[in-house]
Amino acid sequence: MGFKLGVALGGGGVRGLANIGVLQALFDAGIVPDMVTGTSMGAIVGALYAATLDIKKTREIVCSTLGSEDFQKKARRLASSDDEQGLFDQIYGTARKGYLFYRFLFMKSTIPAGVFFAGMDEFVPDKDFSELRLPFACMALDIVSGYPGILRSGSVRQAVRASSSVPGMLPPVEIGRGRYVDGGWAERVPVSAARFLGADFVLGVDVSREAAALEYDEQIRNSMDVLFRADDIARALMNTLRIREADFVVYPEVGDAQWSDFDNVEEYIAAGYQAAARAVPALKKALRTARIKRFLWKRRSIS
Repeated sequence: MGFKLGVALGGGGVRGLANIGVLQALFDAGIVPDMVTGTSMGAIVGALYAATLDIKKTREIVCSTLGSEDFQKKARRLASSDDEQGLFDQIYGTARKGYLFYRFLFMKSTIPAGVFFAGMDEFVPDKDFSELRLPFACMALDIVSGYPGILRSGSVRQAVRASSSVPGMLPPVEIGRGRYVDGGWAERVPVSAARFLGADFVLGVDVSREAAALEYDEQIRNSMDVLFRADDIARALMNTLRIREADFVVYPEVGDAQWSDFDNVEEYIAAGYQAAARAVPALKKALRTARIKRFLWKRRSIS
């Protein structure tokens, strides 16, 4: 069996569009993945690429959909409200009390699944995993079993929905006996999924935000702020540990962009391209070294 390269595309809302630029830079450098995996937005990009094997087509589909009038209307509805805060910002920002607090208590999600997934379905191919042109898997978290799930069979669209279903905002997605939420709560960069598919070398793409220091008196005002801050820190720490399992990592400079900043799509793609293009010489060297080590190991095991 030959040496297999897996590319693990990380999640992070709109920042995950940098994955498109990374794949484009790899293609331009003659580096072709043997499999792709994704979490959240990385799962959307990965599914498109696995279905088309054409990164330019993937970019065209994403940009044309995001730029359409219909999608922009949907995005504005989710990114605006009576108090001029985005719905996600209400939940994860300053409005973690009052009405939204009670919605958290008595509802399984704050956004109807149809509102969000109707837009996302425009991206994701309505195919079975067996119909994809490249091995693909996406990461999700099963809140029934308590274990991460590597989704790689059945409906691609359903699996990507599960990988993108932000807990608290969107309802868990039912697949078999499991109820799945966003894979970023398990593994922001799905390195383990690439290993599971048989990758000998895993290139990770990390577009997550760091849990930077904050002004306590200004930004922590109630118990919900403490809860969400602790959650942010825990997931950042877990990502730091899990990403070490990759053989090489690209870190696109996408800043602290909010999930709904769809006005700067091309900037995120460009950031991914630039980061990967800069990393290509080191990546090629790492790939050569890994291939040599694997060859020597196989020689020793045979003799």
